[in-house]
Amino acid sequence: MTSRSSNARHTLPAALLLLLGGCWQIGTGVQALATGGYFTAPDGYSFAFSIAAWGWVHLIVGVVAAAVGVALFRGGSTARLLGLALASASLIANFLWLPIEPLWSVALIGLDVVVIWSLATAGGRLAIRFDDGADRT
Repeated sequence: MTSRSSNARHTLPAALLLLLGGCWQIGTGVQALATGGYFTAPDGYSFAFSIAAWGWVHLIVGVVAAAVGVALFRGGSTARLLGLALASASLIANFLWLPIEPLWSVALIGLDVVVIWSLATAGGRLAIRFDDGADRT
């Protein structure tokens, strides 16, 4: 088994889960924007933005997560770095959304943890290469 197939074995689940998590977050964002009365923040919540603001956060994170999930199917270290950064941002956003929608947030946090693990253990180089022709010896 080559290292390329080993990378694909680890990045495929991450790509699928990022795509799924992105679609899930898009749904949450649309629902928060369309029916803001469904979601209510508890009294005294420190990060009590308006529900519409949280809807936009989830919608933007979801669209970018789905796009990075599609980019991961093509492979490449840039998509892996973006996937790691985005899964981390999604994990933080869902942690802050936890008092508003606990079950939904816990499910997405679990997806984000699996994505981070999958991308971090995929093997191979995880760096962006700059090919400017300069000799760095």
